[in-house]
This record gives sequence, structure tokens and C-alpha cells, in this order.
Amino acid sequence: MAVAWLVFVVLHRALSGRVWWWQAAELVPPFALAAVPVALLAVTPAAGRRARRACAAAALVSLTLGWSGSGLNPATLWHHPAPAPPGAIKVFSWNTWYWDQPVTTLMPPPTGTPASDVAAFYRYLRAQDADVLLLQEYVYFGPDSRPIRVHDLARLRREFPGFHLSTAGELVTLSRFPVVQERGIEGGHVPPGAAWPGFHAVKTLRTDLRVAGRTVSFYNTHINSPVATGGLDRWQHEAREANLRALAADIRANPLPAVLAGDFNASPAMGLMRLVPERMIDATPALRSLYPVSWDERRPLLSLWRIDWAYTTRELAVHDYRLVRSHGLSDHSGQRLVLSLNR
Repeated sequence: MAVAWLVFVVLHRALSGRVWWWQAAELVPPFALAAVPVALLAVTPAAGRRARRACAAAALVSLTLGWSGSGLNPATLWHHPAPAPPGAIKVFSWNTWYWDQPVTTLMPPPTGTPASDVAAFYRYLRAQDADVLLLQEYVYFGPDSRPIRVHDLARLRREFPGFHLSTAGELVTLSRFPVVQERGIEGGHVPPGAAWPGFHAVKTLRTDLRVAGRTVSFYNTHINSPVATGGLDRWQHEAREANLRALAADIRANPLPAVLAGDFNASPAMGLMRLVPERMIDATPALRSLYPVSWDERRPLLSLWRIDWAYTTRELAVHDYRLVRSHGLSDHSGQRLVLSLNR
């Protein structure tokens, strides 16, 4: 068992994010990369005398190789962010789960989960009291899984008076700060005959905002899911990779301070996250959780994955970072951050 698990971890390190047919293995709950070798170490004394040393060595090597993908956040034990200064930037990122489309039109919710309510949806958004909102899945879906455009900009302006509004594809960014420029980053593959090409082509919205006399880029992203309607396939993997590469290329060419947040549809165990540029610093240490998860909120016993992420460049300090429950409005937790610009 120890050797078999070590072989799996070595293959995972070599293949994850690089070949499409390894996507099924990538769906393993990330904590398994730490839990399995620890369990093997615990039962090693039961092995024969000759096998104990080999079993222990195999388990320790697999734990070492798999640790970075386990999703564990030991930094929460010692990382203490500095208090936020006056005028700190409050950011909220959230996959809305098909905007305010009723849950019951998508799939029956679990017992006790309320169907989506439009008024509750907007109350939830306003309650975040954010300066910048990065919202994904500004889209409805038909019974044939066809994306349908949402026309809700007038209500958004009523609900958030004084905010600047930017959209591209299925992404919406709301900001109290003036918009210097905005554009969708195209990188995805468009299926033949798609009625809404922008939904597939644009999976990141870049909005440059004027904050405290400086321009800061906010990247609102929603990378394709590894699981398509027909299951796992090469097209889905290539679309995910293309969108992440386009995002990474834009960030590398951008000299401005930047914030990147959204639904990456990638857990810590997925090698695709290697494509996030080194310039972006993971905000995870500021989370108050040893094993943060953001999906699937609808099924607490199966809420084992974190697929929503937040990053900043060195010019920004993270003072607070929390995963906020959505109370049945979405299958994703929201991400709430408090940031400031370093002087």
C-alpha cells in the first residue's frame, strides 16, 4: 500500500496539469495527499520486520512530495497580519452560482437549503460592504446547459449607487473607485456554433482602478471547470490551460500593483495552478483555517475542496482574508479581503 501510494503521488506530480487524461485523479480531495501517508505511517508497526523500514520510507517520501498539494495551511498558526490602516480596500469575490437564477431550475437543493431568492441575493451582496466586488457567473443556464445572457445592469446600478460597473462575458466587477480602463482577457476556445462566443472566450475581466492616487489592476477570473457536461475530456483541459496562460501573460506584462481573485476551479492538488505567475503572492496564510475549503457549500459533509483563490502583488498588504458562507445562495463560499497599498 505504501509503495502503491508513492507511485500514485510521483505520477501525480509528473502528470497533473500537463495531460488531460489525469484529470480524474486530480479530483481527489487534497487532504488525502497528507492523510494517506500519515495513516500508512501509523500502521507501519503492524508490518513485518523487514517491511517496516521500506513502508516508513515510502510513506515519508510520498508525504514530502504531496504536502504542497494537500491544501493544509499551517501558516495560520503563526501568521498574524498587521491591522488594517484607515482607508483600507475591502474586496469581495464570489461565484454567484448562475447569478440569481432559482436553484430549483438547476437541480433540486438538499433538504433544508432554501431556493435562491432575488432580494436575498442583493441583500447578501450589499451586506459585504465591499469597495470592490468581483462576481462570477453573471449568466443563466438553460436545461440543455446553454449559457443565457443576464440583463441586470439597471438593477445593479440601483442596488449599488455611485459604483462603477464593468462587465465581460460572465464576469461583473463593481467598484467605488474610478475605472481607468477595463477589458476582457481572451484565451479560451469557442465551441463551433456557440451562440455567445464571449462566454467561452473571456474568463478573466481586468479592471484598472484609481485607488488613493495610484492605479491598481483587479483581475476577476473564472477558469473553466475540469468536468464538462459530458465528463472529462481533452477540450476542457485545453480550455482551462488556455485561459490560465492568457491571464498569466497579461499579469507578467503588467507593471501595476495587482489583485487576482475568483473561481479557478482548481484545488491545491491540481498542477494547473503552476501557471499562476510567481509575481502573484498567495493570500492563503492570512486565512484563519488549517484546511480552508470553499466548495461545495450545499453538502457540508462533502465540502472538501478549495477552488476559490486570491493573490496580490508585493505592493499590496493583506490585513484580513476570510471565506464567507453564502447561506444557500451559491455552492461557493465568498472571499472577503482587506488590503492596503504599501507606501
